[in-house]
Amino acid sequence: MRSSDEIAAHKDELFQAVLNARPFKPLYVKLKVFYGCNLRCEMCNHWRDTREPPVSAERFKEVITELAELGTKKIHISGGEPTLRPQIPEFVELASSLGIKVTMTTNGTLITKEKAKRLVEAGLRGVNISIDSPIRKMHEKIRGVEGAFKTTTKAVGLFQRYKRKGKLTIRINTVVSRTNYQTLETLPDLAHELGADGINLIPVDDHCGEILSMRKKDIKLFNEEIAPKIAQRALELGLIVSDEEAYPFGQSEDEVRYGRAGRYAFGFYDSHPCYAPWTHSLIDFNGNVYVCCMTRERIPPLGNIIHQSFKEIWGGAAYRGIRLKMHPPALAACRRCDDFIGENKKIWETIGPY
Repeated sequence: MRSSDEIAAHKDELFQAVLNARPFKPLYVKLKVFYGCNLRCEMCNHWRDTREPPVSAERFKEVITELAELGTKKIHISGGEPTLRPQIPEFVELASSLGIKVTMTTNGTLITKEKAKRLVEAGLRGVNISIDSPIRKMHEKIRGVEGAFKTTTKAVGLFQRYKRKGKLTIRINTVVSRTNYQTLETLPDLAHELGADGINLIPVDDHCGEILSMRKKDIKLFNEEIAPKIAQRALELGLIVSDEEAYPFGQSEDEVRYGRAGRYAFGFYDSHPCYAPWTHSLIDFNGNVYVCCMTRERIPPLGNIIHQSFKEIWGGAAYRGIRLKMHPPALAACRRCDDFIGENKKIWETIGPY
């Protein structure tokens, strides 16, 4: 999420910013550059809805330059499916030239050898590719398009081929739901075979409804029979760094109770703040700015880059209002988020309680 070196070097400044609800630095920013998608995933609405046209490429480039001036160290590009925008290599190249690390999430189906090569040469440092099962039929059932497994797995191989031209980390993103959890035992083997550097198991979100959500008996079966095998094999292959990464719904009885309710922070934010409002931002395809993915469409936008500079939004009253609310107990949406817990623990240890 954030640069630990940057935080350690400016811990007093960050402490004062947190204490007084002032901005620090947008160290990590997500750019959702496109809303639409070419797949029909069962857990996603991007293909079901039609939205307004995205922010122009030129405006996104202006904002990337502004972010560099404000101290951004990492930009993560996503969508929808971001590669539906032809300017992605230009965004990557610009940000990289300004000293910003760039990563991206994609379903991989539109990646050709030319695109993979161009992205790596532009400076892409990390790519998360979505594979929801090591079994072709299950992946395509979830993704809603026949042939998606072949094109997605091919994309992993293409990035693996060209990663030698730059420093690129390839990770497999897998949303774990009632549909697919029983098929995931061999996911580490597939990831290793394709040349990926890591796997990331993501608990199905609460907006997906009861059909996809994990019931108590599903979590019990997953934790007892499937997650231990994933953990053992993934650790052997160096795809995860701790076995807890194989348990997205929690391991202990208390964690599983939270996980069953979709509260994937496992109670952490009942007594700790999330530092995202001081170090993170999300810029949506339509220019709306939010603290993070979890607050997107759950709270009003904090501003819009079409009408304002990002600096104005970052230091504005709406962002300050969120910072004031982030002292425990945090926003309701935070309780459902597991994205930043590790980083928040490190910041808590670095700057201390306030």
